[in-house]
Amino acid sequence: MAKKNITIDGTTVGIDKNGFISLTDIAKRRQDSEPRFIIRSWFKNSNTLQFLETWETLENANFKRDQMITFRMSMQDNSITPNIQNYINQTGATGIVSSSGRYGGTYAHSDIALNFCYWLSPKFQVYLMKEFQRLKADEQLRIGDPFNIKRFLATGSYSILVTSILSQMDERLLTHPQPYKSRLPFAAEADILNKIIFGQTAKQWRANNPDKPTDRNQRDYASILELTILNHLEFLDGMLFQWDVVEIKERETILQNTYDFIYPILKRSKTIKKLQDLADKM
Repeated sequence: MAKKNITIDGTTVGIDKNGFISLTDIAKRRQDSEPRFIIRSWFKNSNTLQFLETWETLENANFKRDQMITFRMSMQDNSITPNIQNYINQTGATGIVSSSGRYGGTYAHSDIALNFCYWLSPKFQVYLMKEFQRLKADEQLRIGDPFNIKRFLATGSYSILVTSILSQMDERLLTHPQPYKSRLPFAAEADILNKIIFGQTAKQWRANNPDKPTDRNQRDYASILELTILNHLEFLDGMLFQWDVVEIKERETILQNTYDFIYPILKRSKTIKKLQDLADKM
């Protein structure tokens, strides 16, 4: 993605050449003169550090989790001023970048930027998500890679779902000294949606399709209609967590009923049919 500025709900937000979103610009919504203080408050929050640790553990093979635990514990000391550059240097984090000076600022991966927006303003988070989705979709249509288009459609609301799951996690689970990646229910929650939309879990699809490349999954081969519905259900599932609908069976029922309602409506959508035709031509 080329470096650019976008305007969201009256706020100009920069996006760098790597697609990282300016947290500094977003923070100016709250405090225009000293946005770094807003970012520091978010960064020092225990839920933020837990989110960053989980994200880096899942996305960054070189993340130094032991150093992250030490860094997170140090942030419990109120006399210590949080320093994002120190965090990056100590842990090898890649999801957030920060530089000082007149043209500096703090930029973050879209998942992390959305988490920041959720802390700052859930309403603005939704606006940012929708605009960023539009930009990525436009770019992928120009590039002409149907797999990348589908991956973006499949993950559009995933960060909201992840944030919502983390907000419901037991503190003991998140602060346990042993790696907790396998104990967090991200994959299980994804498979609830997989079964509703595709009729099978990711593991079942892999077993039924041994000839497919190992770096692809059933969402890469899904239709634009299926992935559009998936995006809607990911967002709804995240909100169900926020509304304290934590019983799995209750969420499954609501998600299934929602699927049954929106499927015939979106199936008739001319826009989705046009997007499918574009994807089929690539």
